[in-house]
Amino acid sequence: MNNEEYSHILQRMMSLCSKNEKCAYDIEQKLRKNNLPDSDIEKIIDELQESDFINHPRYVEAFVNDKLRFNHWGKRKISYALKAKNIEEEIINQKLKEIDPALYEEILNEELDKKINSMRKGSDSQSKDKIVRYLLQKGFEYGKIFDIIEKRTNIE
Repeated sequence: MNNEEYSHILQRMMSLCSKNEKCAYDIEQKLRKNNLPDSDIEKIIDELQESDFINHPRYVEAFVNDKLRFNHWGKRKISYALKAKNIEEEIINQKLKEIDPALYEEILNEELDKKINSMRKGSDSQSKDKIVRYLLQKGFEYGKIFDIIEKRTNIE
C-alpha cells in the first residue's frame, strides 16, 4: 500500500472513530474487510491509539452505559460482549464497578416487572424459573436475581 492509500484509509478510520467510540477490535474487523495486510492494520490501529481516537477505557465506559441504559443488559452479558472484543479484563472490571448500584437495581426491577407483565396472569407460566431464566439471559447475576425476587414475595 502506498502512502496516499494509507493516509486515505487512516483518515477514514479517524473519521469513523470521531463519530462514536470504537475499540481496536472494531477497527481491525473493518480493515480486514478491505483485505489489508496485518502489518498495515496494526500500524493504523497503533496510530489511532497514539492519537487517542481509540481509547479502551473511554470505549468501555460508553459501551457499559449504552448497554445498561438502553438494552438493559446485566453486568455478565456486558462483560462477555467486551471480552469478545478483546478488551482488557481489568478495564472491564473497573468500569463495571463504577455502575451506580441503585440504577442497576432499578433496571433489574424494570426487567422483572416487564417479564411478569408479559406472562399470562393466573397461569402456571408465571413461575420463578421462567423469570430467573429470562433475567439470566439478560446478563444479571444469579445472586442479584434471587435477592430481588426474595424482596418481591408475590412471585411464586
